[in-house]
Amino acid sequence: MEEHGSILWRGMAPMPHVETPLAGDVAQVQQALWLPFFERGGGETNTRAALNLLHTAVFTASRGDRLGVPNRAVVITDGQSNVQQDRTLTEAAEARRSGVELFVVGVGEDVNVAELHGIASTPGSEHVLMMRSTSMSSAVANTLLDRLCR
Repeated sequence: MEEHGSILWRGMAPMPHVETPLAGDVAQVQQALWLPFFERGGGETNTRAALNLLHTAVFTASRGDRLGVPNRAVVITDGQSNVQQDRTLTEAAEARRSGVELFVVGVGEDVNVAELHGIASTPGSEHVLMMRSTSMSSAVANTLLDRLCR
């Protein structure tokens, strides 16, 4: 299956990211979407660090970035950044300025929608998805893949 060069990304400390190349496999995307539901524990969420890595270390020529190929990332979060929270939206703006198109999946019941929209590229209606429970993962994965692969 052809890889689309997209990355699923989430920001939870101590490791701010999980990288998953996408190849249009709905089951693969569903699995990545489930991670936040099973790894809760009141820990730290450092979305700023994950966003920083996107434009400083992931989408780089040494990692295979190519001109003419869109740089798209998916941030999976509850929007409750609690490490350098004041810099999360600034870092998202920097990632977008560097050419990264940001999709955001809000997971869980207690989601900070303002932070999700502050991170996402515009329009929010195309770049922000909500997944309140794992039962929504198939629909969200299909919608996400449709939008990423356009």
